[in-house]
Amino acid sequence: MGVRLGDLAGRYAAEVKTTGIHMRALMILTAVVSGGVLMVAAPAGAQSTAQPAPAPLRAYVPTTISPEAAAIMAKQHAALLGPRPPAPNAASFAVLYQFAERAMRSHEPELIKSMGLTVAEREMGGVPVLEVLPKDYKSDGTVLIYVHGGGFILGSAHSSLHGAAIMANATGKRVISVDYTVAPKGQWRLVTDQVIAVYKAVMAQGVAAARIGMFGESAGASIISSTALKIRDQGLPMPGGLVLVSPATDLTGAGDTRVTLADADPVLWPAAIQPGIDAYAPPADQKNPYVSSVYGDFTKGYPPTLILGGTKELLLSDMVRLERKIREAGGDVRLELYEGMPHAFPGLVLAAPEGKSAMREAVMFWNRHLAGGKGGRAKPQDRNRRAHSA
Repeated sequence: MGVRLGDLAGRYAAEVKTTGIHMRALMILTAVVSGGVLMVAAPAGAQSTAQPAPAPLRAYVPTTISPEAAAIMAKQHAALLGPRPPAPNAASFAVLYQFAERAMRSHEPELIKSMGLTVAEREMGGVPVLEVLPKDYKSDGTVLIYVHGGGFILGSAHSSLHGAAIMANATGKRVISVDYTVAPKGQWRLVTDQVIAVYKAVMAQGVAAARIGMFGESAGASIISSTALKIRDQGLPMPGGLVLVSPATDLTGAGDTRVTLADADPVLWPAAIQPGIDAYAPPADQKNPYVSSVYGDFTKGYPPTLILGGTKELLLSDMVRLERKIREAGGDVRLELYEGMPHAFPGLVLAAPEGKSAMREAVMFWNRHLAGGKGGRAKPQDRNRRAHSA
């Protein structure tokens, strides 16, 4: 049955007091709310078929991760390593969405002030967005487009502001956060079209495609990886680069680690993510490359791509398979895997060495690949670098 909303609200307040607004914000959104803490919020009468998973693997914190990351995981033990809550279903989507929005958006003013952001609501290509400018912003002619996570059913540009803000402040770049329509109202055709509409609107402002980067985590990374194929197939110039954090690239559920790590990832597990996936793309559509990018044809070209993930990830096979497809087609791709890290780990352990390293990787990637960035365009030898793990 899960915990009722009143109980969850009390738990949420206690955890905010204990861990701080920023960690909790990342726990809910950057670490994919669909498979994490908010899944305990099953409304009264909602049905759940999820079965509690064996605890030992999930309760295991590797001794090989940094002490800082281990401390964060220990502090989040109840949320990340405790008994798994029931999976969501169609009856609970709206309740979960509303709760997440109330919980996160109440912190938006404090977040903007503490990080020195300039945030404005805009409309680009008929799609609502948030324009996020970092503290002391000075344009270098590049723009980053952000697509948030949330298991395809949760989150908004406002409630995921922290994800956009982290990258804006780390890079000094203008970030456009796409407020796409989440499932079930927003299925894959609409969502990918919305992202493309924003992309075209940025180009219409005079920003060359080579100066545009796209990034996201989890469901957002999945959407970006597929949308890039659609951009190419529509004959549009491709963006200068993609940063994909823990992308789901095969929504059919295939892949070795969907089985072998099903009980290891403390953030995601199969029963938790499948309802949102099916709401975003019905099973009959799930092998479409604009849904599951791993089924795409990469010989026709693809943007330079950085994939960030951890060795405890349920979606590890999704990342490995995408990296292989891009590289074997002659594309420029780099897969960075971090020891003992779970799904969407940079947000979870942002203050730990693993989180800091992941952000440095992203910044260096943008500097190499976005024309106008500090590092300029990538050199030919950089384009052929083999993927490696950290």
